[in-house]
Amino acid sequence: MIEHLSVDDRGMNAAATASSEIAATLATTSSVSPSAGSQPSHAGASAMEAALASVRDRQAIRVSNHAKYLKIGSGVYRDTDHDAADAVARTV
Repeated sequence: MIEHLSVDDRGMNAAATASSEIAATLATTSSVSPSAGSQPSHAGASAMEAALASVRDRQAIRVSNHAKYLKIGSGVYRDTDHDAADAVARTV
């Protein structure tokens, strides 16, 4: 009796989907618009907000790329597993 072995790539696809959602959230998070303000600390707060916005943008790109690679990896893993299972079935 031959049983076909296979992998479950749903976990990788779920992680890719979750990563895509995180990236979208990071990309759409808006910062408070910088205002000149009358206090000396306003310039520092505005600079900090700009730096945080820049970090969010870079993280969104990074997470989005990771999601793409997870999707690609999942497909390659699945295809490789199917090919290997077919080869084993032919050999047996």
